[in-house]
Amino acid sequence: MTAPNDSPSSNHTTGRPIAAIIAAHRADRLTAQSAVRDGARPGVSRRAVIQTGATTATVLGLAAVGTRQIVAAQDACPSPSPSDSTCCVSLTPELTEGPYYVDEALVRRDITDDGDGLPLALTINVIDSVACTPLSDAAVEIWHCDARGYYSGISANDPGSDSAAEEVAAAAESMFLRGVQITDADGSVTFDTIYPGWYQGRTVHIHMKVHIDGEVDAEETYEGGTTAHTGQLFFDDAVSDAVFETDPYANRPDDERTENGEDNILGDHADDPEFLVETTQIDGADLTAGYTGTVTVGVDPAEVQSGGMGGGPGGPGGPPPGADDAEQSSDPSASDAA
Repeated sequence: MTAPNDSPSSNHTTGRPIAAIIAAHRADRLTAQSAVRDGARPGVSRRAVIQTGATTATVLGLAAVGTRQIVAAQDACPSPSPSDSTCCVSLTPELTEGPYYVDEALVRRDITDDGDGLPLALTINVIDSVACTPLSDAAVEIWHCDARGYYSGISANDPGSDSAAEEVAAAAESMFLRGVQITDADGSVTFDTIYPGWYQGRTVHIHMKVHIDGEVDAEETYEGGTTAHTGQLFFDDAVSDAVFETDPYANRPDDERTENGEDNILGDHADDPEFLVETTQIDGADLTAGYTGTVTVGVDPAEVQSGGMGGGPGGPGGPPPGADDAEQSSDPSASDAA
């Protein structure tokens, strides 16, 4: 096992202005992305694993439908309103559930369980892409790894060469960073969580599902109903770069980190707005105050997916089926990638 990087040149903050860090990284990435679009960067595979078909097709750009506009989810309607009948978002493409789903998430806003990490107030707006109205009374479920790359409720964690057996064991007995919220009349939910860390083989991301027609039971879990959407949310690499210079994210083996353009799920969809969380620093002078994040997704509530509540791999204390193979595979058919 490789020892963590504790050298003075590691990723701790050193007083450099965060705005300057993000601006410099973003400029570098825009240059690299332009090179990719122009075909100047060989060897980058187009490996996005996205289910296709009529129910998962996305409409990019603008298209007129009667008096309504259909737009990519993040291009308009940042705060959908039931009274806004002129704007509708396209259906957000499905992305794999991955092997780290645990079907025991509590209905709760704060999913941190007092874990360390930069605060993230994540608002998810859900639009019925057929009726072009906010989707109320839907259950939005999210789960993601902690600042050091561990998922809760899973014993097969392997975030990188810096993983520790005692941390793996502790994560397997926990249920941090998993939760469900019910959308309000505006189709919105907000989770109090932390900015996700990273683990080898995947870029920074949050998993999500949208469930319909279930109910909250006496134990504050969501039961029954159907799953209308399964997806993943992603973050600007430049923002992640700045976050990972702070504790507890710092001093990890950066050469093992995967970025958006290299991810076998996001792949060449790194610039597609419907997958990206729009982040805003809460305090411009203090990165450690955390972020707010907003994303809008288009969902067809009549769509029924297999699994849903009561199904899915993984579980407390048990390895998810195929996790080792999926996490190490670069095969685009490895649909169980986390």
